Amino acid sequence: MSFVGNIVAMVRRWSVPLIAVGLVAIILTLLVLPLRTWFAQRDLLTDREAQYSLFEDINDALQDEVDSLQTPTGLQQAIRSQLGYLLPNERRVPLLARPDAPITLPARWPHTLVAGILDVRRDAFARVEAGDIDGFDPLQP
Repeated sequence: MSFVGNIVAMVRRWSVPLIAVGLVAIILTLLVLPLRTWFAQRDLLTDREAQYSLFEDINDALQDEVDSLQTPTGLQQAIRSQLGYLLPNERRVPLLARPDAPITLPARWPHTLVAGILDVRRDAFARVEAGDIDGFDPLQP
């Protein structure tokens, strides 16, 4: 066999596997990789749509709050709930009794001042328990 005959035989022997590898590469390039990218983009789009709907819900809630705050009653309710505002004819009544806490302070300054404040508060609380609700009025001495 001649040198050219050897090359022709080698080309015939390797032509079918080379053509198969080439076809697989073309199929991967034209079908599989774009489909994988398309599926990834579809999943990403679904996630972004869910996030967008959550942001829309948050924006709607905030817009409702803004609309409420633009009315006098909504503004008054916001001031009451966030700042604890009371009208002049209203007074705050505590709903829960304060727990008893043992307090022993030294009998020297500044602890005598704190002990005096605690005595005044204890007396005011006793008046509230007795039914004298005006005992907690901060404007009364």
